[in-house]
Amino acid sequence: MAGKNLLFNLGAVVLTGVMALALQYPQLDRRISGQTPEGDRRDTENTAVRLSLLKQLPPSGLGFNNLIASHTFLQFLQYFGDDVARDQHGTGYGLSPGFFEVIIRRDPRFIQAYAYMSASVTIFAGKASKSVELFSIGTQVVDPRLQPYAYRLWRGKATDQLLFLGSAEEARQSYLKAAEAVAIASFTEQDVIDFPELQFVPNTNPPMRLAEVVSRQSAKWLEGGQDLTSAQLSAWGSVLSNAKDEKTLKVVLQELDKIGFRVEVDDRGNPRIVPKS
Repeated sequence: MAGKNLLFNLGAVVLTGVMALALQYPQLDRRISGQTPEGDRRDTENTAVRLSLLKQLPPSGLGFNNLIASHTFLQFLQYFGDDVARDQHGTGYGLSPGFFEVIIRRDPRFIQAYAYMSASVTIFAGKASKSVELFSIGTQVVDPRLQPYAYRLWRGKATDQLLFLGSAEEARQSYLKAAEAVAIASFTEQDVIDFPELQFVPNTNPPMRLAEVVSRQSAKWLEGGQDLTSAQLSAWGSVLSNAKDEKTLKVVLQELDKIGFRVEVDDRGNPRIVPKS
């Protein structure tokens, strides 16, 4: 027993050290060298290595998976919020999927993280399929009766499936799951005050909250085999406007090509989406 306790304590010390280094190194490096294009590129490469290291930790996380997820999320906020490195110095947002691979797999019930994930992974990194994959991890384990905001995972997943992947039937099923999650969840009075979508809609039988009604309406609309092209163009256009690296741009070009469009650059150097023919 003493040996097990010793190993556990040593593991905790090592893990804490790794996480502390992962968080502090970028700031230490910048204090020494200042923020330069070369420094930001080097820092991005080092961040990729640290993320790879975190992915290789044992699945149990030595009992600290929640801590790993929380620290990785803080590191992501620093990464995502560094506009100089991401935009001005052109390092882009390609590491966003790696951050959330660690966060969601270590703590799939970390509901607040999913909202950031959908934007950064889908819109900024152009990896909608990866976002859907990670949403699926959460929807498999989150219980709306214990975590009332679980419906947002289904809604976020449906959005990516519909707008970015053009998977109408899969999106329809996700919207239905979102409606079911709202129906069985319990919300406080403060929840309803803070989020109007949780208010009950008059004259519904049985009583339904707005979030459930909207989700069911979305699912119903998708039964009609709607043309999703304009929605997809708008969605991928948002990714194009945020693309800061070649990998993300390549993804946009590939996805637009699938629906019969391409990107051309006008006389002012601005990209625009046009039909291929």
